[in-house]
Amino acid sequence: MHANDFINPDLAPHQREVHAFLQKQFAAREWEFSLPHAWGNETYFASGNGQSYFVKLGAPLANYQTMASLGLTPPPVATGLLEDGITLLVQPYVEGRNPTWADFRLHLERIASIVGSMHHSPEVRSVLAAPGSESYNALGLEALNRLREKWGRYKSLVPEETNWVDENLEYLTRQFETVDGSGAVASHNDICNANWLISTDGQIYLIDLDAMSLDDPAGDLGAILWWYYPPELRPRFIEIAGYHNDEQLHCRMRLRMALHCLSILLPRENSFDRFDANNFTNALADFRAILAGEENPQGYG
Repeated sequence: MHANDFINPDLAPHQREVHAFLQKQFAAREWEFSLPHAWGNETYFASGNGQSYFVKLGAPLANYQTMASLGLTPPPVATGLLEDGITLLVQPYVEGRNPTWADFRLHLERIASIVGSMHHSPEVRSVLAAPGSESYNALGLEALNRLREKWGRYKSLVPEETNWVDENLEYLTRQFETVDGSGAVASHNDICNANWLISTDGQIYLIDLDAMSLDDPAGDLGAILWWYYPPELRPRFIEIAGYHNDEQLHCRMRLRMALHCLSILLPRENSFDRFDANNFTNALADFRAILAGEENPQGYG
Protein backbone atom coordinates (compact mmCIF):
# COMPACT_ATOMS: atom_id res chain seq x y z
CA MET A 1 0.00 0.00 0.00
CA HIS A 2 1.36 3.38 -1.01
CA ALA A 3 0.42 6.89 0.05
CA ASN A 4 -1.96 7.31 -2.87
CA ASP A 5 -3.75 4.07 -1.98
CA PHE A 6 -5.53 5.55 1.03
CA ILE A 7 -9.31 5.76 0.86
CA ASN A 8 -11.34 8.81 1.94
CA PRO A 9 -10.43 9.08 5.65
CA ASP A 10 -14.04 9.95 6.52
CA LEU A 11 -15.02 6.42 5.42
CA ALA A 12 -11.81 4.65 6.43
CA PRO A 13 -10.45 6.21 9.63
CA HIS A 14 -8.63 3.02 10.70
CA GLN A 15 -7.12 2.00 7.38
CA ARG A 16 -3.51 2.36 8.53
CA GLU A 17 -4.14 0.14 11.56
CA VAL A 18 -5.96 -2.42 9.43
CA HIS A 19 -3.04 -2.44 7.01
CA ALA A 20 -0.57 -3.04 9.85
CA PHE A 21 -2.74 -5.84 11.25
CA LEU A 22 -2.93 -7.61 7.89
CA GLN A 23 0.83 -7.30 7.38
CA LYS A 24 1.39 -8.92 10.76
CA GLN A 25 -1.17 -11.72 10.28
CA PHE A 26 -0.50 -12.67 6.67
CA ALA A 27 2.65 -13.15 4.60
CA ALA A 28 2.03 -10.15 2.36
CA ARG A 29 3.53 -6.69 2.64
CA GLU A 30 1.60 -4.91 -0.11
CA TRP A 31 -2.17 -4.61 0.20
CA GLU A 32 -4.85 -3.05 -1.95
CA PHE A 33 -8.00 -1.71 -0.30
CA SER A 34 -11.46 -0.86 -1.58
CA LEU A 35 -14.79 -0.15 0.09
CA PRO A 36 -17.72 -2.57 -0.29
CA HIS A 37 -20.11 0.34 0.34
CA ALA A 38 -20.33 3.73 2.03
CA TRP A 39 -22.88 2.96 4.73
CA GLY A 40 -23.03 0.83 7.86
CA ASN A 41 -19.86 0.16 9.84
CA GLU A 42 -16.29 0.60 8.63
CA THR A 43 -15.51 -2.24 6.20
CA TYR A 44 -12.96 -3.07 3.52
CA PHE A 45 -12.14 -5.46 0.75
CA ALA A 46 -8.40 -6.14 1.09
CA SER A 47 -6.22 -8.03 -1.39
CA GLY A 48 -2.63 -9.18 -0.91
CA ASN A 49 -0.39 -12.10 -1.81
CA GLY A 50 -2.97 -13.39 -4.27
CA GLN A 51 -5.72 -13.60 -1.62
CA SER A 52 -8.74 -11.41 -0.99
CA TYR A 53 -10.51 -10.77 2.30
CA PHE A 54 -13.47 -8.95 3.79
CA VAL A 55 -12.52 -6.86 6.82
CA LYS A 56 -15.09 -5.47 9.23
CA LEU A 57 -14.56 -3.24 12.25
CA GLY A 58 -16.72 -3.10 15.35
CA ALA A 59 -18.30 -6.49 14.75
CA PRO A 60 -19.46 -8.73 17.64
CA LEU A 61 -16.87 -11.46 17.08
CA ALA A 62 -18.67 -14.21 18.99
CA ASN A 63 -21.70 -13.90 16.69
CA TYR A 64 -19.56 -14.53 13.61
CA GLN A 65 -17.45 -17.28 15.15
CA THR A 66 -20.46 -19.21 16.40
CA MET A 67 -22.51 -18.83 13.23
CA ALA A 68 -19.46 -19.89 11.19
CA SER A 69 -19.06 -23.03 13.33
CA LEU A 70 -22.53 -24.02 12.11
CA GLY A 71 -21.67 -23.25 8.47
CA LEU A 72 -24.15 -20.35 8.37
CA THR A 73 -21.67 -17.53 7.62
CA PRO A 74 -18.16 -17.44 6.10
CA PRO A 75 -15.50 -18.43 8.68
CA PRO A 76 -13.27 -15.81 10.33
CA VAL A 77 -9.62 -16.26 9.35
CA ALA A 78 -8.30 -13.65 11.80
CA THR A 79 -9.66 -11.48 14.59
CA GLY A 80 -8.14 -8.78 16.76
CA LEU A 81 -8.49 -5.44 18.51
CA LEU A 82 -7.34 -2.04 17.34
CA GLU A 83 -5.59 0.38 19.68
CA ASP A 84 -8.88 2.00 20.71
CA GLY A 85 -10.46 -1.39 21.49
CA ILE A 86 -12.52 -1.69 18.30
CA THR A 87 -12.83 -5.29 17.16
CA LEU A 88 -11.43 -6.37 13.79
CA LEU A 89 -12.82 -9.33 11.85
CA VAL A 90 -11.25 -10.83 8.72
CA GLN A 91 -13.20 -13.29 6.58
CA PRO A 92 -12.32 -14.76 3.19
CA TYR A 93 -13.78 -12.82 0.27
CA VAL A 94 -16.57 -15.02 -1.07
CA GLU A 95 -17.34 -14.68 -4.77
CA GLY A 96 -21.10 -14.59 -5.09
CA ARG A 97 -24.21 -12.44 -5.20
CA ASN A 98 -27.25 -11.42 -3.22
CA PRO A 99 -30.35 -13.51 -3.98
CA THR A 100 -33.18 -12.40 -6.23
CA TRP A 101 -36.86 -13.08 -5.62
CA ALA A 102 -36.49 -16.12 -7.88
CA ASP A 103 -33.57 -17.34 -5.77
CA PHE A 104 -35.62 -17.06 -2.60
CA ARG A 105 -38.35 -19.22 -4.13
CA LEU A 106 -35.92 -21.72 -5.67
CA HIS A 107 -34.01 -22.17 -2.40
CA LEU A 108 -36.99 -21.90 -0.03
CA GLU A 109 -36.20 -25.09 1.89
CA ARG A 110 -32.52 -24.26 2.36
CA ILE A 111 -33.19 -20.66 3.40
CA ALA A 112 -35.94 -21.69 5.83
CA SER A 113 -33.60 -24.33 7.25
CA ILE A 114 -30.84 -21.73 7.78
CA VAL A 115 -33.27 -19.44 9.61
CA GLY A 116 -34.48 -22.34 11.76
CA SER A 117 -30.94 -23.50 12.53
CA MET A 118 -29.95 -20.01 13.66
CA HIS A 119 -33.09 -19.44 15.70
CA HIS A 120 -32.93 -22.73 17.57
CA SER A 121 -29.17 -23.13 18.00
CA PRO A 122 -28.08 -23.45 21.66
CA GLU A 123 -24.58 -22.40 20.60
CA VAL A 124 -25.74 -19.14 19.02
CA ARG A 125 -28.11 -18.46 21.90
CA SER A 126 -25.26 -18.83 24.39
CA VAL A 127 -23.28 -15.89 22.95
CA LEU A 128 -26.19 -13.43 22.95
CA ALA A 129 -27.15 -11.31 25.95
CA ALA A 130 -30.20 -12.48 27.85
CA PRO A 131 -33.20 -10.19 27.32
CA GLY A 132 -34.98 -8.60 30.24
CA SER A 133 -38.02 -10.70 29.38
CA GLU A 134 -38.80 -13.41 26.85
CA SER A 135 -42.46 -12.45 26.52
CA TYR A 136 -43.41 -11.33 23.03
CA ASN A 137 -45.28 -8.41 24.55
CA ALA A 138 -42.21 -7.06 26.38
CA LEU A 139 -39.83 -7.75 23.48
CA GLY A 140 -42.10 -5.92 21.05
CA LEU A 141 -42.52 -2.90 23.30
CA GLU A 142 -38.76 -2.75 23.90
CA ALA A 143 -38.13 -2.77 20.14
CA LEU A 144 -40.77 -0.09 19.67
CA ASN A 145 -39.21 2.12 22.35
CA ARG A 146 -35.80 1.83 20.65
CA LEU A 147 -37.44 2.84 17.38
CA ARG A 148 -39.22 5.77 19.00
CA GLU A 149 -35.87 7.06 20.34
CA LYS A 150 -34.29 6.64 16.90
CA TRP A 151 -37.20 8.41 15.21
CA GLY A 152 -36.94 11.25 17.73
CA ARG A 153 -33.50 12.17 16.36
CA TYR A 154 -34.82 12.76 12.82
CA LYS A 155 -38.52 13.65 13.02
CA SER A 156 -37.85 17.40 13.00
CA LEU A 157 -36.31 16.98 9.52
CA VAL A 158 -39.59 15.69 8.05
CA PRO A 159 -42.34 17.75 9.75
CA GLU A 160 -44.87 16.84 7.08
CA GLU A 161 -44.80 13.21 8.25
CA THR A 162 -44.25 13.67 11.99
CA ASN A 163 -47.86 13.50 13.20
CA TRP A 164 -48.75 10.55 11.00
CA VAL A 165 -45.71 8.51 12.10
CA ASP A 166 -46.26 9.40 15.77
CA GLU A 167 -49.91 8.36 15.57
CA ASN A 168 -48.97 5.01 14.09
CA LEU A 169 -46.28 4.39 16.70
CA GLU A 170 -49.01 4.91 19.31
CA TYR A 171 -51.23 2.48 17.40
CA LEU A 172 -48.42 -0.10 17.38
CA THR A 173 -47.93 0.39 21.12
CA ARG A 174 -51.56 -0.49 21.75
CA GLN A 175 -51.28 -3.53 19.49
CA PHE A 176 -48.15 -4.86 21.20
CA GLU A 177 -49.84 -4.50 24.59
CA THR A 178 -52.34 -7.18 23.51
CA VAL A 179 -49.75 -9.72 22.33
CA ASP A 180 -49.49 -13.04 24.20
CA GLY A 181 -46.84 -15.76 24.37
CA SER A 182 -43.11 -15.96 24.95
CA GLY A 183 -39.95 -17.60 23.62
CA ALA A 184 -37.01 -15.53 22.43
CA VAL A 185 -34.73 -17.07 19.80
CA ALA A 186 -31.37 -16.16 18.25
CA SER A 187 -32.62 -13.57 15.77
CA HIS A 188 -30.69 -11.91 12.94
CA ASN A 189 -32.85 -8.73 13.04
CA ASP A 190 -31.84 -7.45 9.58
CA ILE A 191 -32.57 -10.39 7.29
CA CYS A 192 -33.00 -8.51 4.00
CA ASN A 193 -31.57 -9.84 0.72
CA ALA A 194 -28.45 -7.64 1.09
CA ASN A 195 -27.51 -9.81 4.07
CA TRP A 196 -27.79 -13.12 2.21
CA LEU A 197 -25.01 -14.35 -0.04
CA ILE A 198 -25.15 -17.14 -2.64
CA SER A 199 -21.60 -18.15 -3.49
CA THR A 200 -20.52 -19.23 -6.97
CA ASP A 201 -20.22 -22.82 -5.68
CA GLY A 202 -23.82 -22.79 -4.41
CA GLN A 203 -23.33 -22.15 -0.71
CA ILE A 204 -25.89 -19.90 0.96
CA TYR A 205 -24.74 -17.69 3.84
CA LEU A 206 -26.22 -15.16 6.22
CA ILE A 207 -23.94 -12.16 6.65
CA ASP A 208 -23.86 -8.88 8.62
CA LEU A 209 -24.59 -10.36 12.03
CA ASP A 210 -24.10 -7.17 14.06
CA ALA A 211 -27.76 -6.70 15.03
CA MET A 212 -28.29 -10.23 16.36
CA SER A 213 -30.06 -10.64 19.69
CA LEU A 214 -32.44 -12.91 21.54
CA ASP A 215 -35.81 -11.72 20.27
CA ASP A 216 -39.23 -12.71 18.95
CA PRO A 217 -38.78 -14.98 15.89
CA ALA A 218 -41.61 -13.05 14.25
CA GLY A 219 -39.14 -10.25 13.48
CA ASP A 220 -37.03 -12.36 11.14
CA LEU A 221 -39.96 -14.37 9.79
CA GLY A 222 -42.08 -11.31 9.09
CA ALA A 223 -39.32 -9.58 7.15
CA ILE A 224 -38.27 -12.47 4.95
CA LEU A 225 -41.80 -13.65 4.21
CA TRP A 226 -43.39 -10.26 3.51
CA TRP A 227 -40.53 -9.10 1.30
CA TYR A 228 -39.69 -12.26 -0.64
CA TYR A 229 -42.43 -14.91 -0.48
CA PRO A 230 -46.03 -14.67 -1.73
CA PRO A 231 -48.67 -15.85 0.76
CA GLU A 232 -49.07 -19.31 -0.75
CA LEU A 233 -45.42 -20.20 -0.01
CA ARG A 234 -45.33 -18.96 3.56
CA PRO A 235 -46.86 -21.97 5.37
CA ARG A 236 -44.14 -24.27 4.02
CA PHE A 237 -41.39 -21.84 5.04
CA ILE A 238 -42.83 -21.46 8.55
CA GLU A 239 -43.07 -25.25 8.95
CA ILE A 240 -39.46 -25.87 7.86
CA ALA A 241 -38.20 -23.08 10.15
CA GLY A 242 -39.89 -24.87 13.06
CA TYR A 243 -42.98 -22.83 13.89
CA HIS A 244 -46.75 -23.21 14.02
CA ASN A 245 -48.55 -21.32 11.26
CA ASP A 246 -51.20 -19.68 13.43
CA GLU A 247 -52.93 -16.31 13.57
CA GLN A 248 -50.92 -15.18 16.60
CA LEU A 249 -47.65 -15.60 14.69
CA HIS A 250 -49.07 -13.70 11.69
CA CYS A 251 -50.16 -10.83 13.93
CA ARG A 252 -46.72 -10.58 15.53
CA MET A 253 -45.00 -10.79 12.12
CA ARG A 254 -47.06 -7.86 10.86
CA LEU A 255 -46.30 -5.75 13.95
CA ARG A 256 -42.58 -6.49 13.92
CA MET A 257 -42.37 -5.87 10.17
CA ALA A 258 -44.00 -2.47 10.66
CA LEU A 259 -41.24 -1.54 13.11
CA HIS A 260 -38.58 -2.81 10.72
CA CYS A 261 -39.96 -0.88 7.72
CA LEU A 262 -39.59 2.39 9.62
CA SER A 263 -36.33 1.52 11.37
CA ILE A 264 -34.40 0.85 8.16
CA LEU A 265 -35.15 4.41 6.98
CA LEU A 266 -33.32 5.86 10.00
CA PRO A 267 -29.50 5.85 10.32
CA ARG A 268 -27.86 3.39 12.68
CA GLU A 269 -25.73 4.83 15.45
CA ASN A 270 -21.96 5.00 14.86
CA SER A 271 -22.38 4.25 11.16
CA PHE A 272 -21.91 5.98 7.81
CA ASP A 273 -25.68 5.89 7.19
CA ARG A 274 -27.34 9.10 6.03
CA PHE A 275 -30.92 10.26 6.53
CA ASP A 276 -32.65 11.09 3.25
CA ALA A 277 -35.26 13.66 4.23
CA ASN A 278 -36.11 14.48 0.60
CA ASN A 279 -37.14 10.89 -0.18
CA PHE A 280 -38.60 10.00 3.22
CA THR A 281 -42.27 10.29 2.21
CA ASN A 282 -41.79 7.96 -0.76
CA ALA A 283 -39.66 5.59 1.32
CA LEU A 284 -42.56 5.15 3.77
CA ALA A 285 -44.40 3.02 1.17
CA ASP A 286 -43.57 -0.28 2.88
CA PHE A 287 -44.47 1.09 6.32
CA ARG A 288 -47.83 2.31 4.99
CA ALA A 289 -48.55 -0.99 3.25
CA ILE A 290 -47.81 -3.28 6.19
CA LEU A 291 -49.86 -1.08 8.53
CA ALA A 292 -52.76 -1.34 6.09
CA GLY A 293 -52.52 -5.14 6.04
CA GLU A 294 -51.36 -5.13 2.42
CA GLU A 295 -48.68 -7.21 0.71
CA ASN A 296 -45.28 -5.99 -0.45
CA PRO A 297 -46.04 -3.13 -2.89
CA GLN A 298 -43.13 -4.24 -5.08
CA GLY A 299 -44.71 -7.65 -5.63
CA TYR A 300 -42.67 -10.86 -5.74
CA GLY A 301 -40.75 -10.66 -8.99
